[in-house]
Amino acid sequence: MMHISLQTRGHHLCGKGRGRARNVGQSLPVPSVQRLFRFVLIMLAGTLVPLLHPLPLPAREDSARLVFQKKAGIPSIRVHVVKKGEWLAYILRKQYGDEPVSLALIRKLNPKIRNLNRIYPGQRIQLPVREVADLPETADADPMKTATTQAAYRIRNGDSISRIILRELGVSPEEALPTYRLIRQLNPDMEDMARLQAGQTLHLPPGHVPPAPAAAEPLHAAARPAEQIPEKTAVKTPPPTEGPLGIIRPVVSRMKGTVIDKGNYYIPLGENAQVTLDCFLIPVVELDDGTTVLIDFGNRLSEDLKGMIRKSWVNYFFLAGEALRDDLAILQGIIKHSRKYRMDKVERPLTLMVKPEIQVFPDWIIAGRQTADAAPYRQGLFLLGGSERPFSPEIRAFAEKNGFIITEIAGGRVIASPVSPAAAPPAIPELKDLKGVVLAERLLSAIGEKPVRNAEVVIFNQALNGFNLSIMADLLLRRGERQFILHTKKLPEQFVRILNEAGTEVILIGEADQGRPLIDSVLKGIDIPVSFGYFSFRIPEEGGRTRFAATLPALKATPGGEPLYLIDFDPPPHSQSLFQGTGGGRVIRY
Repeated sequence: MMHISLQTRGHHLCGKGRGRARNVGQSLPVPSVQRLFRFVLIMLAGTLVPLLHPLPLPAREDSARLVFQKKAGIPSIRVHVVKKGEWLAYILRKQYGDEPVSLALIRKLNPKIRNLNRIYPGQRIQLPVREVADLPETADADPMKTATTQAAYRIRNGDSISRIILRELGVSPEEALPTYRLIRQLNPDMEDMARLQAGQTLHLPPGHVPPAPAAAEPLHAAARPAEQIPEKTAVKTPPPTEGPLGIIRPVVSRMKGTVIDKGNYYIPLGENAQVTLDCFLIPVVELDDGTTVLIDFGNRLSEDLKGMIRKSWVNYFFLAGEALRDDLAILQGIIKHSRKYRMDKVERPLTLMVKPEIQVFPDWIIAGRQTADAAPYRQGLFLLGGSERPFSPEIRAFAEKNGFIITEIAGGRVIASPVSPAAAPPAIPELKDLKGVVLAERLLSAIGEKPVRNAEVVIFNQALNGFNLSIMADLLLRRGERQFILHTKKLPEQFVRILNEAGTEVILIGEADQGRPLIDSVLKGIDIPVSFGYFSFRIPEEGGRTRFAATLPALKATPGGEPLYLIDFDPPPHSQSLFQGTGGGRVIRY
């Protein structure tokens, strides 16, 4: 139900009248005068009331929580937060000195505080602003001179006047309207409060200093009470998380926005009016670019009221009717009104990086505009079928580190999944810039072998051959029944033949050999298959539509167990968790 209250001054109709009389000089009888007076009043009421009072809006039983009030005569106020060791008399003396202050006025400004003699640290007390309240309201009054202790606030991107009042200043919703009027008085050169520009300076009332922004504090007007009084209050049951809000809330929060579906939401209209919305019935979505969207599920807001709000606030928008047909339609409607974001259906894969090529295949993407100092915002919406499994924590963490937020939706809900893996992934072995024997030794160790450095190998022994002859191998490797010598100097052909007959093979490597030629020679020399190519991995691995794919150029070796991929480029940051274990294999950098 709408409530519109008007306060007007009363006028007394008085004067000397001369009426017609049968006898000259004889006045009309008193009853006749009274009847005439009542007739005139009835005629005036019938003519003026329709002009003064707007036509009533259609009433609904469930819209009683929507209130439109017009207020007048509220003094300018500021908020004082009680500190430890303070009491009321001390606060008044500190704030006003020897100037007398009406305790009745203090009680009127703080109706929720039952006993002003019992206040506690952290409590918020409203005090009159003497510089503004004590001056007559004349055209010559300069509000900039009446508040010598005013604070200055520099407007940031996405700021709106309601956001500054309710969030930055921490003003309770009940105090929002008088604070808004006072800010308008302090900023006479700012013609349109609905269009704040980043970089502008906004003068704030005395005592209103914006606190330092908290990193993880949820910011929304409806959940911030003016006072935390330790007493039991009735709690309204919130709507269930299933359904559209269950999807909208996590998606919007990942855009640094807020969904408010509890408490009241206050929208100032002009100097003396404000609209009070019940967010349980009409949820409010606030994006970080200042866009505010009212989700009118029950079509409770009349077009007249919407027009009044639009006239005062150009950043306020409304969703109702067909725009609320499903959760994706609601998200599209919200983001359509944003100045910063867009939401598009994805027709082709999105590339996260070029080398290696990493692609994702979301159903929808929410993208932000490119800025000079930051990469564009990207959030992908993946609509999972009944048999599709969510991404692993490693893939989600990798995507987020590379500027892409993954949001998976199944059964009307956003799937909650840890962003970071439980354990740190193993480091990628590094063979870069190594040469000769050192590279061969590190390579063999990386694939799980146990080479021995500077090992003695006997060619002839005295018991069998009548004399002893041995060589010192740079590397000696035993694999089952076979033995391999990795040597940097060429051995005589006779020695090589004798060693081969005894089951020992010789692999000649150069002291300056490095990179792919040496790796290929060593692995093939110990009978490990190796090949070069472009190898792709996809999720899911088999069947179904591809949602994630990685393609990298590499040497692929199969030493027995899991495949091994040797790459000659620096892996991207935060990629260890992605590549180690991708496709059931391991990665080595050479």
